Amino acid sequence: MTSPEEHKKAFQQFLEDINEKIRMGLLVDRQKIIGFAVSEAATNLLEYFFHKKELVSSGFRVNHRYFSSLRKAEEYIPFEFPQKKQILKLMLEQEKYRDLLCYGKEKDEKRVGEAIIILQKIKRIITEELGEEL
Repeated sequence: MTSPEEHKKAFQQFLEDINEKIRMGLLVDRQKIIGFAVSEAATNLLEYFFHKKELVSSGFRVNHRYFSSLRKAEEYIPFEFPQKKQILKLMLEQEKYRDLLCYGKEKDEKRVGEAIIILQKIKRIITEELGEEL
């Protein structure tokens, strides 16, 4: 069982890795890794949020596959939480970028950057809701 603090640490590690690739100008060259990293960062962040808000039990897990469709997301995450509609929308977009970047032809830097922007939006919402810097 992963603790909330472990989810926060995993999120921060993925974010550091993404930022390192940005600094090194490797968005296009490492887009499959970035596609994976933004998705995993987002799911760890969401799970951290749920645990900090005490919305789920300690055994609850968030899987990126939950966001392959809105129906599936609502099935796996039926409970209410602050900014639910907006967060689910962004998580669905993030999952599309995961597939696009990890399993397709090479994309341009703009497309890779869009996946990172979605993660930043999710982070901003959750940071505001928790009242803590992540």
